[in-house]
Amino acid sequence: MSTLIDHAKGFYAMALSDPAQACATYLAPDFTLENPLPDTIPFGGVYHGAEGFVEYLTKIAAAIDMGPLHMEEWAADDHTVVVRGEEESLVRSTGRKYRMRFVHWLTFDGDGKVTAMREFNDTAEMGKAFDHEH
Repeated sequence: MSTLIDHAKGFYAMALSDPAQACATYLAPDFTLENPLPDTIPFGGVYHGAEGFVEYLTKIAAAIDMGPLHMEEWAADDHTVVVRGEEESLVRSTGRKYRMRFVHWLTFDGDGKVTAMREFNDTAEMGKAFDHEH
């Protein structure tokens, strides 16, 4: 029997390889993604539904060359999965790399669909790489 963590891992794998299929397979109709970021980072904000998720991924792809997500620690209860990890990516507009730690919090409904995703990132490290002044 698949665990909720296995389900979340499937969502991440598919989201990066086939976003449209990830939306159809894993997202609840009332899905919301929140990623509070400084204004200098162009993909922060709140996104709703499958359209919002695809918009978010499109903005990320335009802004950075994302390296692999090293997801190091997973925890779950009946409706929530939390993952802690690290990412190293390149900001396209500055040519600078950043390495940052993150925590993602996913909430699932009773049917195993993701209703909410909240990202918490080391915005200091990311922000330095996006800084056009330095």
